[in-house]
Amino acid sequence: MRVTSTQERLDGAPFAFYGDDFTGAAANLLEFHRKGMRGMLFVQTPSRELWAQATKDLDVAGVAGIARSLPPPAMVAEIRPAFELFKAAGARIVQYKICATFDSSPAQGSFGAVLELAQQCFGSQNVPIVAAHPNFGRYTAFGNHFAAYRGDVYRLDRHPSMASHPATPMHEADLRTHLARQTTLPVGLCDFTMLRSKSIDELVARLAEHGAMTATVFDALEDADLRKIAHAIWDASAHRPMFTLASHGLAAGLAAHLGEEPAAGAQGTPQRPVDSIVVLSGSCTPHTAAQIDYAKAQGWRTVRLSLEELAARGEDEFADMLALDVCESLARKQSIVIYTAAGPDDATLRAGSTVFERMRAESSAVIGGLYGTVLRRVAARRRLSRFVVAGGDTSSQTMRRLGIDALSVDAINPESQDALMHIHAADPALNGAQVLLKAGQNGADNHFVLAREGRQWR
Repeated sequence: MRVTSTQERLDGAPFAFYGDDFTGAAANLLEFHRKGMRGMLFVQTPSRELWAQATKDLDVAGVAGIARSLPPPAMVAEIRPAFELFKAAGARIVQYKICATFDSSPAQGSFGAVLELAQQCFGSQNVPIVAAHPNFGRYTAFGNHFAAYRGDVYRLDRHPSMASHPATPMHEADLRTHLARQTTLPVGLCDFTMLRSKSIDELVARLAEHGAMTATVFDALEDADLRKIAHAIWDASAHRPMFTLASHGLAAGLAAHLGEEPAAGAQGTPQRPVDSIVVLSGSCTPHTAAQIDYAKAQGWRTVRLSLEELAARGEDEFADMLALDVCESLARKQSIVIYTAAGPDDATLRAGSTVFERMRAESSAVIGGLYGTVLRRVAARRRLSRFVVAGGDTSSQTMRRLGIDALSVDAINPESQDALMHIHAADPALNGAQVLLKAGQNGADNHFVLAREGRQWR
């Protein structure tokens, strides 16, 4: 399908987004893909010429970024080229794609810095902030955010994983209060009682207001709430380009509003299994720890990364050693997981912080860069048809180190709501390979095993 406005047709994709990490960017593209909308995800901000050429027949295009792991000055340097590209390309809606658990802090991944930069690039406007994605277990009520975890729903500041996140712990569930620690810009609220009582035209009029506030947090408890928010944003964007700060819940709402439902009974073809698979994990969530334990119980080789050894040997020598280990396991048709930590209480996290301090480097950049080098060296020795990278910040750094051009969606797992992504690369050793970018809290205990089998993805 091709999305067009009733008033105008834009050259290139009318939706453009920057994902603040790779797993989230892939999830965003997936929401459009499931409704038949065509899209692509660039690994770096492309030139205007490449963007125009690649997106002329697309509905949505994005840049997968690393801003979530950066301090504000580095964030601005990373994000500005993408924002300037989207503005020059005439995108109708620009989304800064955030994690649905609102991962951010004044010192790292600051949404305040993003709002201030957006004001410079796109002008003064009332920015809709949509964190919720009810289908994904993320809810906002009266400005407070909640997230599901193993069958229960927790306020974000009491969430078993997010309250103790090593980089951006959530100590406040009220999103406006959380944002007030990152920016002095005023932020309002459209709670679900207001959202449900107002017409689309009234919501459009609210979005047109930007005198008393710079942004508005929108509640959402049901998918219908997302569709109504998306409808209002789409209608408002007919009058001027709209900038949004939102999770993939907004993408789901926009896709539901504008996309096409699959034909009744239509199903994709299950992906074929692979003999063995490599998983590289920088995630420290309890979810990922359980997935590693499950894989080990199924006979997979599991290797805990020694950060002390990495620091002593250096990346080049250490990557060679790991690549050889991976290749030997794959040659035996034995799947392998290399990981940094087994959950948030793993003692290696405390030890690792000391190592990174000595190295004067940010953890995800070190681990993600190492994993990218390992994958390149493995791919040079044997064909990697499918692999997994776990952890949002880690996957971002890993995929950039791989030197690939872009990603598109091959197949979707409707239960875990993630995708096997198709790699587009000049390097024939990587071109056409599939990668699963697994967010830390995503998937059941057997997720890695299912990824090897492929049958859940269609």
